[in-house]
Formats: sequence, structure tokens, C-alpha cells
Amino acid sequence: MKLLHISDLHFHRDLQNNIAADELLGTISQRYPKHTLIITGDISDDGTPWQFENAFRALESFVGRVFIAPGNHDFGSAGNFYSQERALRFDQMLSNPLRQGGTFTGDTTPVVNFVRDGNDQVMLIALDTNLETEHPFDFACGELGVSQLAALNTILCNPANATYTKVLFFHHHPFIHNDPFMELKDAEELMRTIYGRVDVVLFGHKHVVGEWHGLCRTKLILASDDSPDKDWAKEIDIQGKTITVTPVWIRPGASRPSAPASARASKASASIKSGKEREVNVRDAAARP
Repeated sequence: MKLLHISDLHFHRDLQNNIAADELLGTISQRYPKHTLIITGDISDDGTPWQFENAFRALESFVGRVFIAPGNHDFGSAGNFYSQERALRFDQMLSNPLRQGGTFTGDTTPVVNFVRDGNDQVMLIALDTNLETEHPFDFACGELGVSQLAALNTILCNPANATYTKVLFFHHHPFIHNDPFMELKDAEELMRTIYGRVDVVLFGHKHVVGEWHGLCRTKLILASDDSPDKDWAKEIDIQGKTITVTPVWIRPGASRPSAPASARASKASASIKSGKEREVNVRDAAARP
């Protein structure tokens, strides 16, 4: 089973501003017709009806193989201030018509879907990391909250789910630390909850690519950049208990060149990245009781 991870499409009202996102999705549809598509938030730029309408029009052909999570731009004006109206609109105009099997407003239950391909069985778990902002200093930061973390823990503890490969995805970057404008406030609590219990974690938000292997006893953690106008996206290939990641060419039109050295290195990497990319010591935090 192959998944393709993209993020931060930022659909606008003006169609001219959506050319790159439209071309990206058109290329994916043509080149990767059997891949399951995971989009980790900021599908719209401001959560307006026209933006969601344009996004749905571009994603409609993927129904049945596209799975989404909301970002701060989907739920907030300019991505800053949470709006209940925009949050409900996300569900009405994207979650429901794209047949997500659940919604992100009204309760704190993760949206869970099961995908099967031959003997491979994958549980897709989408979270809402949007903080209901109360003052300007919250800006674009996120939070899962106690209730959603408890619901996630219940899902992961359920013995009926033990045989599934678990892919967890959401918007906010959990490794941003001490940045009140961008951080996921309860990232350490999230890492404690999932420690050794999920196989793949996907997110966006920061518009910077990242890849980690073995962090928090998770086989693969990927951060996506803002995918429109980019050359590469990450393909996750799940074959039984084996999970591999490969950069795949998503640029429309031009022929595919060799993967850049950084992409080739990330594919072969078997170690946890260190230094600046590990902005919070999440492994130690997760290991603490």
C-alpha cells in the first residue's frame, strides 16, 4: 500500500492564485492514481466559502482515497484567530462531501478510517490540533486538549486495533519549542500518548520538510513543506511490517530529474536527526512517566 503526503495547499478565492495547487493535484491524479493521499491541513488560506469550494472542486476526484486534517488557516481568519463558523464550514464543505467518516467539530474524537490493500491493513487517525485562540499571542499555535488525547489513547489501547499499521496525522509541527506563535502546546503529552504505539506520524504547518526514523519508537515521522510549486513529495510504502519512504516527483510538465542529494539521503537514513531539527527533546519527554 502506498501513501502520498502533502500539506498546506492554501486554496484562495481567486482562481489565478490556485494554479500551483490545481496543477499539483492534477499531476498526482495522473501519476499516482492508486496512492492514498494524506493532506495535513491548511487546505484553504482563510476558511472562506469560496476557498473551500475551490478546494473541494480540486479534491472531488480523489474521494475514497483522500484523507484530511484541518489546519489553523482552515479554522481561523488569516490563520490567527479560531472561528467556530469556519470550523463548521470545514466539515460542511470538505469533511462531509469528501466522505471522511467523521467530523472535526462538535466533539473531540479523532477521525478514524481503515484502508486495506491485499493483506495490508492500515488505520488512519486524523487529529484536530487547532487551538481555540483567546488572545493575539496564541497566533498560529495549536493544542490537542485533554479530551482528544484521552480519546486517542483509548483507540491505541483497543486490542481490536493491534494488528493494524497505524498512521497518525495532523497539522501542527510537534517539534517546535518555545515559539508561542507556532508551537503545539501539548506536544510532549502527545508524544507520551503515542510512544511506541503508532508506526507513522505526518504533519505540516512549518512549510519545512523533515524526516525522523525511530524517534519516540515510531518507525517514521515526516514533516511536509507547502506542497504547491514544490518538486517532490514523500511516498510511504507499507508492505506488512516494513515501511519505506521515497521522494517522488510531483512537478507537472517537465521530465523527472534525479532526486536531490538531500532527498536521497533522507530515503536511506536510519538514524534520528539531531541538532536544530530536534527543537524539543521529545524522546526524553515521552519516556518520562
